[in-house]
Amino acid sequence: MASHTAISAVSRTLRTLLHDRMVTNAKITLAPLDAELTGPRVNLYLMQVIENASLKNQEIPDHGHPAAYGHPPLSLDLRYLMTTYGQLEDQEEGDLSAQTILGDAMRVMNDFGNRIDQLAIINPVAGTPGDPILDPDLAQEFERLRIVLHPMSLDDITKVWSVASEINFRRSVVYEVTVVQIETPTPRVRSLPVETRRIFVSVRKRPEIVDAYVTPTSSTDPIGETRARIGDEITIVSEHSLADKLYVRLGKLDPIRMSPPGDGRVRIVLPDGQYPPDLDHPPLPVRPIPADIQLQPGQLSIQLIGEHPAEGVEGGLGLGKAIDETRRYRSNIWLLQLVPSVASATSTGAGATEVMHITGQRLWHEGPAAIDVIVGDAAIPVRAPSSGDPWATPTPTDVEIPMAPLREMLVVSTTPYRVAVQVDGARSRDNVTFILGP
Repeated sequence: MASHTAISAVSRTLRTLLHDRMVTNAKITLAPLDAELTGPRVNLYLMQVIENASLKNQEIPDHGHPAAYGHPPLSLDLRYLMTTYGQLEDQEEGDLSAQTILGDAMRVMNDFGNRIDQLAIINPVAGTPGDPILDPDLAQEFERLRIVLHPMSLDDITKVWSVASEINFRRSVVYEVTVVQIETPTPRVRSLPVETRRIFVSVRKRPEIVDAYVTPTSSTDPIGETRARIGDEITIVSEHSLADKLYVRLGKLDPIRMSPPGDGRVRIVLPDGQYPPDLDHPPLPVRPIPADIQLQPGQLSIQLIGEHPAEGVEGGLGLGKAIDETRRYRSNIWLLQLVPSVASATSTGAGATEVMHITGQRLWHEGPAAIDVIVGDAAIPVRAPSSGDPWATPTPTDVEIPMAPLREMLVVSTTPYRVAVQVDGARSRDNVTFILGP
């Protein structure tokens, strides 16, 4: 397999092939389109490099340990723009020389393009006779190089030449070389060998979540609300959740053990800064939730984990011995949206120092979050204050925005405007209003 030099090695191989097998004695160049060169020549310009989709995730057969995985080679197809130039281009029939050279080069590509690895140099102009035409950097490639004439319309080729607006259009053809593979130096992962044979059997099914929503608190609340807030109770509708032990995992939090439901409905309150007491943990001592894994606005993943005893057998080549072990079975993942909670919106100050003060939960958090306060249809971004700004530094429970932009965007009215906070696309659903008075 080749290293990072594989692409240039393919170009050198094509140049050697044309030098060795063409009969028109033209120079072979690997120059840019706008290079100012003279004389009869064939120019190969690497115009496009694309990934080979068929070999994208395939390891090289018989390369390395068969149990290694994780970093397959980079497999590439190369497309070359081949252009020919004549000797005297200012004559009436000056283009005939370029056409003759083009025919000669295309003949070579057609005759030898699929067996380059079998060819040896026979023309001293191309190198030492007897040496392989294939570049040494490609000698260990598993895949053979194949050259095919790539169909491109005149319009497509014209677009390529139009990029170089200072030079005249030249008749060109496109050849595709496939496939060259570049080995990555990143080490592959090696799976551990099996030291003891173990087989487990269980007739239990893994839990399955079929629905999840915010638990209604009154008869007027809708069933199926998927926008949850910290402190809300959510209902998880499940199947096959009667387990010896049942856990609920919320986001990145540690699994929380719940009582297996008789009706398939698991109910849990979304925690704030500490884990709730569960069947594995008493109320004391309090278990704080680390700040970096606390639930934040955005997608909230929910998963059930059932724990059952399983019977099995372990041993070598004989009958083995019976064993019992507890196994965990994970459900599918269900998504809700965790939204910030707005408790109040008031204004303080006057004139240039007037600000709106919003209180609630999960209104702000560290990191590149997009946070806006939305009043009516006006959205004002929440940002840390600079020198001279009248608003305070935002916190998860308190944010402030200037009132001046609101007064420019909204009409002063006794009709209240609804106030919401949107964090990373998750918008609060509380019914908090604000009257923009004079």
